[in-house]
Amino acid sequence: MSINSYLAALNALCLPRRRSEELVAVSLFSGGGGLDLGLSLAGFDFRYANDEVKYYCDTIAYNFPHCITETKDVRDLKGQEVRGLIKAEKISLLAGGPPCQSFSILGKRGSFSDFRGQLVFEYIRIINELEPEAFVFENVPGLLTLNKGEDWEKLYYHFKMETGYQTYTDILNAANYGVPQVRKRLFVVGFRQPTKFEFPHPRYGDPLNSNLLNQHLQHWIPAKLALEGIDGLSNHDIRIHGDRVRSRYEKVPPGGRDKVDHTDRIDPEKPSGTVLVGSKAGGGRPHIHPYIPRHITVREAARLQSFPDWYKFLGTSTAQYRQVGNAVPPLLALAIGESIRYTLQSLSKKELMV
Repeated sequence: MSINSYLAALNALCLPRRRSEELVAVSLFSGGGGLDLGLSLAGFDFRYANDEVKYYCDTIAYNFPHCITETKDVRDLKGQEVRGLIKAEKISLLAGGPPCQSFSILGKRGSFSDFRGQLVFEYIRIINELEPEAFVFENVPGLLTLNKGEDWEKLYYHFKMETGYQTYTDILNAANYGVPQVRKRLFVVGFRQPTKFEFPHPRYGDPLNSNLLNQHLQHWIPAKLALEGIDGLSNHDIRIHGDRVRSRYEKVPPGGRDKVDHTDRIDPEKPSGTVLVGSKAGGGRPHIHPYIPRHITVREAARLQSFPDWYKFLGTSTAQYRQVGNAVPPLLALAIGESIRYTLQSLSKKELMV
């Protein structure tokens, strides 16, 4: 795939012009909107989005002008209030990824002892109050192994037993769905009615791990295709490094790591490593650009996440980086959304035939 064809395909992604009455959706822990965007591209119509951070809600409101956004602690949120705001007879999908820092292998892994870990149970509460046709929950794969798997067993039990939904679980790699980044996420998808669901099959494959099962797939998208033609775009504010840092970064080979601040340099011929989040205190350490001795910008990070260029992030530089780094890559969310939509439409056809 050429640079021009990849960027053209990415920027051709746009929200549906017509609102859907059949695929009404609600978003919690919306962040920068990557999950919402991908699911919207799959046909879901988000009528309500919630996050406790105002900057994140500002971003959602800017990019989804017809979606009601609310800056509110999810613990104070009531399903009945949401229903009253969106005025929809039924909700097809509830989407969200409660904060993952307490589960991440990069964090302290406090899990349910951390109040952020408790928020997953608020998500389950809202499922029961809204009774959507389906839900999708995403988090870090480290959730499966934390405390020798005991926390995951506890959480999965609550998903199944407290909601009664038929649930499906898988870990998906964004690179397998056309995202120029290796990023694995855990997904739980649930349906209120018994049904058969399949997660989307990979559409791209690792060229270094080819076998009979994936030899027909296109190769993973290399990072270089996402980093061209960015000058003049929004969120492309270049950080100016001192001579000492630039000199150090120049010596880091593609795919290597700086020994001082442990920042990775992107290998342009491969998908990038996982785009990092950073902290509330200082914005973290974005990857080093493959050709220029500097950190990648918010827009470059967004390209690696598969956000189209029209999608704008609001707030401070730190807030923008966090929105991008925390997001589900839209192309990955699109693939999952298409599978969920297909399953819901199959259920509707069965109901009509009864």
